[in-house]
Amino acid sequence: MYRSPPGFNFDEGSTDPEWINDQRSRGYNAPSRAKSLLNHLRDKASKYRTNDLLVLFGDDFAYSHASLNYENMDRMIEYMNEHHSDEFVLQYSTPSDYIDKIKEYDIEWPTTKDDLYPYHDFRSSYWSGFYTSRPLLK
Repeated sequence: MYRSPPGFNFDEGSTDPEWINDQRSRGYNAPSRAKSLLNHLRDKASKYRTNDLLVLFGDDFAYSHASLNYENMDRMIEYMNEHHSDEFVLQYSTPSDYIDKIKEYDIEWPTTKDDLYPYHDFRSSYWSGFYTSRPLLK
């Protein structure tokens, strides 16, 4: 999925807490938020074949208040890199940057020839042809 890690939806209207690095703030929570993020990253890393992880933030119709998202992610990246870079280094990236990075590993990746049609996400709710390997047959 491409939604934010659990507890790290910084968008407007979310009930997830902001990331606060300022120790003088009554809401200072960076150490506890870092612990949650580290648990998520460690779990995610256990499922990857490389040391580079792609951690997506956002969701459908997300970033209604993009500056709030980026301000929190900036603080998160700053804190994590300052305190936990021995295990994880966080940075903004693009899909192409990530693909270029994992190409450096020279791993033969599994491929599928199956058709992904039909995709369904709710009871009796199908995305007819949304993900298909044979678009001309739709």
